[in-house]
Amino acid sequence: MSARTIRIGRANVGLIGLERAMAEVAAEAGPGGLPPREAARRLLDRLTARNYVPDTAREEYLAALADLWRREHGEPAPEPASALTIRILGKDCVSCNRLEEMVRLVLDRWGVAADLDHVRDLDEIWRYGVFKTPALVVDGKVVCAGRLPPQAEVEGWLREAVAAARGGPAST
Repeated sequence: MSARTIRIGRANVGLIGLERAMAEVAAEAGPGGLPPREAARRLLDRLTARNYVPDTAREEYLAALADLWRREHGEPAPEPASALTIRILGKDCVSCNRLEEMVRLVLDRWGVAADLDHVRDLDEIWRYGVFKTPALVVDGKVVCAGRLPPQAEVEGWLREAVAAARGGPAST
């Protein structure tokens, strides 16, 4: 089962079979390709067999899939809206779970919304270039790997990321 994520509003949504559907639609399209909106419609038709897509969000899914199609085929596509993204990398060990708990506590205390995910799949973890866990990834940058950092250090990294997202100095 392959899963891949797309951005729907402020959330990353995993879609089972997205990579396979992309390959199938590209093969059907042939050398001339397909317009992004038509490709998105075909992708969504395939994906709804194994993924729940609310009727109220169908247009958002089509737009996100069309943007993904554009990016995958070298066409200009709008960049997804910037939001603070945080990934905790590691299996369900005590240190990995403690790091996630620490990050959630800090975000909750500050009242900051973030796209937070605990990545447990080793293949996904290795794609970040990380071989020791726990690891913390903030806005795509590995800030710590192989140790459980103190809370003050985690707060510092998150403070910098929040400030960068807001375009101002680090103060939270």
